[in-house]
Amino acid sequence: MDIQERINRYWSMRADEFSDAQLAELKEYKRMNWTEQIKRALPDKKRIRALDLGTGAGFFSIILHDLNCEVVGIDYSQEMINHAIMNSEKLNCNDIWFLRMDAQALEFPDESFDFIFTRNVTWTLPDPEKAYLEMIRVLAPGGRLMNCDANYGAAFLEADRAGEAGELEESVHAALSGRYEHPAQSLEMLRERNDIASQLGISSLIRPQWDVDILISLGMKSITVDTNINRKIISDEERKRAEGSLKEKLWMNTSPLFMVLAEK
Repeated sequence: MDIQERINRYWSMRADEFSDAQLAELKEYKRMNWTEQIKRALPDKKRIRALDLGTGAGFFSIILHDLNCEVVGIDYSQEMINHAIMNSEKLNCNDIWFLRMDAQALEFPDESFDFIFTRNVTWTLPDPEKAYLEMIRVLAPGGRLMNCDANYGAAFLEADRAGEAGELEESVHAALSGRYEHPAQSLEMLRERNDIASQLGISSLIRPQWDVDILISLGMKSITVDTNINRKIISDEERKRAEGSLKEKLWMNTSPLFMVLAEK
């Protein structure tokens, strides 16, 4: 099985868990905080065609829909897409278009979108540079790309080397999910995740500097970086709960979520 299919299998096996987590987040404060951050990043246009790249269970597609965007959500995992469709229907967001698609080979014409949003996706890709090329290709002039990600792969490998794999069930997603905790993964799943990360070149890159360099080389402009985006999303109470924990040591400190915003 090639690396792309291993990645697909891993995330497909976690689709139920992610759907439950994202439905929970849609009912709490982080929905409002994310909505505010995305609203600030949107281009100043009456009609905004938005692509949610790596939609998972549809959390950000629903937020973009709430912001009156015309939304397409894509994911390589069909199981994730199935959950995204169900979740959007539960919330009466029936006009979001969800498609199974490879972020590294987008099946859209050039200049199809005014805004592209992606979170926690590029770190999982075998060829993230190609994904950036594709995103920019389908972005219209004046359109904006907002990528929220972290160097999770590097953190997983560091934890593995430190002999902390048994505790890695306190995953980065649980650390960032507020009151909702994802169910623990099996040790087999954790090992598979770490082995996948060890084979991805992006795990060894310095980020978000690498992302900025790529975007500049591809002609993007007005690039801004926020390495403290979590502080605008997660409550003070949640940060205090994480102080001194494995979560803080591995995820919030060593691989914090960053945001890169760029314009074409």
